[in-house]
Amino acid sequence: MGRSVGQPAGRYGMAVRPWWYGGLRPLRVLPLLLAALILTACETVPITGRQQLILMPEAQAEQIGVQAFQQIKARQPIVRDRPEARMVAEIGQRVVAASGLTGYGWEFVLFQDASPNAFALPGGKIGVNTGLFRVARTENQVAAVIAHEVAHVLARHSAERMSRQMLVELGLGGLAAATGPGYAGMADIAAQAATLGLLLPFTRDQEAEADHIGLLLMARAGYDPRAAIDLWRNMGAVAGAGRPPEFLSTHPSAANRIARLEALMPEALAIYDAQHQ
Repeated sequence: MGRSVGQPAGRYGMAVRPWWYGGLRPLRVLPLLLAALILTACETVPITGRQQLILMPEAQAEQIGVQAFQQIKARQPIVRDRPEARMVAEIGQRVVAASGLTGYGWEFVLFQDASPNAFALPGGKIGVNTGLFRVARTENQVAAVIAHEVAHVLARHSAERMSRQMLVELGLGGLAAATGPGYAGMADIAAQAATLGLLLPFTRDQEAEADHIGLLLMARAGYDPRAAIDLWRNMGAVAGAGRPPEFLSTHPSAANRIARLEALMPEALAIYDAQHQ
């Protein structure tokens, strides 16, 4: 009998299995591999102290962020000669100084885009849309947004999110291999359950954590943290009834964000008041 394709031959031409196989089926090996990954890839989020799993090297995540930001800048109009652009850059530098994370090539760019949004990419790349100024109506409110985005970079949320996606895809691949093509519907249901039960709640948790870290960073930078609550009241008014239910969204509701910020406000105000003594 011939050996299977890709299966190495041992002494005397007999087929052997990889050293890690040990006679186990793939689904039995998978938990062992996942456990090994989790034990070797744990990090701690600054400020909150949460343990996180990151499988991607920081240099690789930075490279992805820099390349993506270059592509965005190539296709999206950039605003340079307006007071808002200068405000974004100045706030960004103050918040970065307060964070202590000065090793990245930080960029704070204002894009011509009517949607009230901002984003962060690994490597310190922050984009702010001109439409944000419809809801962020003061310098302190803009600082709340930028501090939130800096917090995403500080906590390496993008790399953590990609790592979580990798694990989910690995698990779904193992399920598909175990059940076979006759159970494709089961794999689809599992994928939907993973999205609603794992990926979306995880992304909402990251957003809440960025709110927490960002609130303290803006206070350290000398911006009034109470403006973060005003910002989310404005955001909630703009979103109105068109917002999907929270369990279908990547972001917490404005009401839940405000409640969390109010709970954190005494700590943030103590930091802010210390900056003005």
